[in-house]
Amino acid sequence: MEKIKSIFLPKTFVDGNPYITQLSDNLEKVGIELVLPGISSSTTFFLPLVILREKADFIHLHWLDPFFAYQNQFNILKLLIVVLQLVLLKLFGIKIIWTVHNLKNHESVNFIFDRIYSIIVAELSNAIITHCQVAKEETVKQFSIRNKDKVFVVPHGNYIDFYENKIEKATAREKLGLKDSNLVFLFLGSIRPYKGVFQLIDTFNQLHSEKIQLVIAGRVHLDNQEITDTLRQKIANDQRIKFFPGFVPNDEIQLYMNACDAVIFPYRDILTSGAVLLAMSFGKACIAPRKGCIGEVLDDAGAFLYQIDDQNGLINAINSAVKKHDELFLMGEHNLQLAKEYNWKYIAKMTADVYYHADNN
Repeated sequence: MEKIKSIFLPKTFVDGNPYITQLSDNLEKVGIELVLPGISSSTTFFLPLVILREKADFIHLHWLDPFFAYQNQFNILKLLIVVLQLVLLKLFGIKIIWTVHNLKNHESVNFIFDRIYSIIVAELSNAIITHCQVAKEETVKQFSIRNKDKVFVVPHGNYIDFYENKIEKATAREKLGLKDSNLVFLFLGSIRPYKGVFQLIDTFNQLHSEKIQLVIAGRVHLDNQEITDTLRQKIANDQRIKFFPGFVPNDEIQLYMNACDAVIFPYRDILTSGAVLLAMSFGKACIAPRKGCIGEVLDDAGAFLYQIDDQNGLINAINSAVKKHDELFLMGEHNLQLAKEYNWKYIAKMTADVYYHADNN
């Protein structure tokens, strides 16, 4: 069988992204030749790269908003240029795969144009990948996809062995200034409005136990000073909350994960969450809304799941975790076993099958 050559786009998200790294490394092992655009590659003008320089058979699209946004502002000219290139690629016989990681850009910038653009990409795509059955159904509905047979479910892979995981719990807590005897909850990752961090702080403030602590670690999106200041003000009167601002490098992921007892995902809107797979890969119990793929990846044996539109859902879930403090370790072990099922060799094989299906149709 002739080897397929594919280019991951847009280049903004392919550099250093652990999901992309794991997927591309393992796709190479199952016969898909991958090209990851370099720093010099343009997000807007990719046609010469695909046709002339690389002579690719496929382009594989991931997060779409870099194609139409500049510094978080919508750019209609950029969008039109990208769409024109996608149409030309189709005319040249280049096939398009789109992995739908979310149904809209996280900041909801120009929602109407975002939706129209996504519908166009869905129509042009030879194959579409979603990470769970719920995501597939939502994608078909939201983007008015007529040919449901071109939409495939390929789960999100785990992060077992991708990050170091050697530090002991006591050492991690000592480094972060956390008490050994306390129940520690963690929010880890980019701080953006849809992730519900302010709501998490407000909820935590309502809990009166002195034996619990909350760690918030991550970079405020776009280093927004207003959001940073508001966050600091919200936690100023609660000594149980520790905020570690800034991007968390790969070698420090284990520090925060191994210091906590459970990881909280207070999302206000979500389709797919790689962060949940990360927590599961570290053997952690989770608190999360039963929304999107989360409800298919996590179960009640390893997580405290709540309805996203339930105003008391988050606080009830945290209280349940407090009451079941002694069970959290075993819940985390359960999640680790579930995470092992999502190994990247298996994910890459399923993804390659999507390529071959699209190549023959």
